[in-house]
Amino acid sequence: MVMQGVALNELLLNTNITLADFTNINKTVLFEQFIALINNARALRANPTYALVLGEQFYINHDGILSCRVMSSEHPLAAMELLHQYQSLFTELLEFNLDVNDDYGIFSISEKFPLGEALPHFVEYSFSVLCSLAKFCLAKNEMKVELEFAYANPGTDNEFETFFGNPVRFNCSANRVIIPKETLSQNIIFANKESAAENEKLCGQHLAQVHSDQKVIQNVKAAIRSMPFNEVSLEALAQQLCMSPRSLRRHLQGQGVSYKTLLENERKRIALKRIEKQDISIEKLAEVLGYHNASSFSRAFKRWFGISPHHYQQEREQEQ
Repeated sequence: MVMQGVALNELLLNTNITLADFTNINKTVLFEQFIALINNARALRANPTYALVLGEQFYINHDGILSCRVMSSEHPLAAMELLHQYQSLFTELLEFNLDVNDDYGIFSISEKFPLGEALPHFVEYSFSVLCSLAKFCLAKNEMKVELEFAYANPGTDNEFETFFGNPVRFNCSANRVIIPKETLSQNIIFANKESAAENEKLCGQHLAQVHSDQKVIQNVKAAIRSMPFNEVSLEALAQQLCMSPRSLRRHLQGQGVSYKTLLENERKRIALKRIEKQDISIEKLAEVLGYHNASSFSRAFKRWFGISPHHYQQEREQEQ
C-alpha cells in the first residue's frame, strides 16, 4: 500500500508499531496491534480488492507442506477436505467448514475469535487463496463457483466479480464458496499418490506440533496467573513447566508469540477487570501488575487502550 502512495505513518497510526520494528527479528507484534494495522489498511485502501490481491500472491503454505499435500490430491473435493482437516496449519483465527451434498460443496468461513471490522480482510484473503490455488491445481484460468459474503460490498462496482470471474453476492447469511460437483470432481494436474502419502505424514507431524505448542501456551498462561507478575521470566516459567528455557522459547515461537506477549496480555486482562470492579487504587494495581510505579502502569495502559486508567475509570463510572 505504501508503494501505491499510502503514507506509512497513516498505516501505522495508533498501532504502536514503528518502522524500526520491521527490521527487529526479536520484535513481537501484539495481536491488537496487527488488528489495528489491518483496520487502518481497510480505511485507507484505494483498491477495495487489496486483500484479494494479497491472497492471490500467497498460496497456502506451511513450510510448503500443506500446499504440497493439497496439490497432490486427486481432485478438488479431496483437497477441500484436507483444508478442513489441517486448517490449523493455515490459520488459528478462522474456522473452516465443508458441507457436501449431491449437487455441490459449500466451504464456509467463520471467526474463531472476535475480529470485528477486520474480519472481512481475513475472509477475502482466505477465499482468494482458495480460488487461486484451485485454478493453479486445475491449470485453468476460470473455475465455476459462487461466492457469498456476510457483509456489504466494500467496493463501488463489481470489482469482486471481476477479480473472481464468478458471481459474488453480499449481505448474505454466511461467508462461503459454493462449488458445483462438476468442479469438485475435476482432476488435479499434480495428483500423485506417493507424494500425497509422504506429505500426509508430514502434515500430521506439523499438526501434532501445533497442538503441542497450543498446549504449552495454555500452560504458560496458567503459570503466569499463578506467579507474582514481578517474578515472571522465561527461566521461571520454564522451570515451572519442567522444560528448558530454549525448549519453551521454541514452542512459543511455533505459535508466533513470546512469553512477554502472554505476560502483557495477562496484565491487560487483569487491569481491565480490576479497574471495572473499582476495588483497587491505580497505585496498588500498578504494584500488583509488577510495575515500578503508577506512572509506568499508566503509560502501558494508554499504549494498550489509547486512554489513561484514570480516564477509563471515570468513563466507566459515568456509564453506570
